[in-house]
Amino acid sequence: MKQHSLLLIMISSTFLIFKSFLFWINLILSVILFGPIAFLLGIISYKKCLIISKCWCRYNLFFLENVCSLTYEYSGPSLDEYKLVISQHQSAWETIFLAAHVNNPIFILKKELLMIPIFGWCLYLLDNISIDRSDGASSLKKIMNSCNHHIEKNNSLIIFPEGTRMPFGSKTQIKKGVLKILESLKIDSLLLHHDAGKYWQKSSYLIKPGIIKICTLSLNYKADSDKLRNNIENHFNM
Repeated sequence: MKQHSLLLIMISSTFLIFKSFLFWINLILSVILFGPIAFLLGIISYKKCLIISKCWCRYNLFFLENVCSLTYEYSGPSLDEYKLVISQHQSAWETIFLAAHVNNPIFILKKELLMIPIFGWCLYLLDNISIDRSDGASSLKKIMNSCNHHIEKNNSLIIFPEGTRMPFGSKTQIKKGVLKILESLKIDSLLLHHDAGKYWQKSSYLIKPGIIKICTLSLNYKADSDKLRNNIENHFNM
């Protein structure tokens, strides 16, 4: 009986590794296929670059669901109702998901990502906001100005307030930068809690099967920054 159970575990692990390997090969090939098209069209038109980029994201979500058996369940207010989405950051999955489903998504991301050939160039053409952390307070001021500019253009901002990907189950402590952005924009936002890191861990290439649970909550803007911080952290730590 023990040998039989051990054999089943080995077979299951082998399938997991194989499916994960297929996804990463697929990811690379899809970047090679979609990337140059998005880049060339992006030189001409932001909208065309955005359409191709969204197709790439939706294709990879489709691949994850049908090959890796990783899907999701969504509950709470719709993404379409808000111009500012504040999300937990545990894996690459939520980045792909948000880019696919948020209208005119604008991410606040590390400047280094723009240096990646093809992929980073498309991020630049899509007008995402890059952060140079060595600039300190000067960088935050530029970010706030950019955020206001994008809201005026009817784009949707996506912020990961933890600053980096956090392991599933870890306690959230948000950076003060998101509070400064909220203070500058003075708009309601959508909080997005999920458990993607349970299936796609930060330090692992394995993609585990399962159902990612997404729960959103409306955050009404208040001038009280401590109250805003508590509301965000409480929802992320629920």
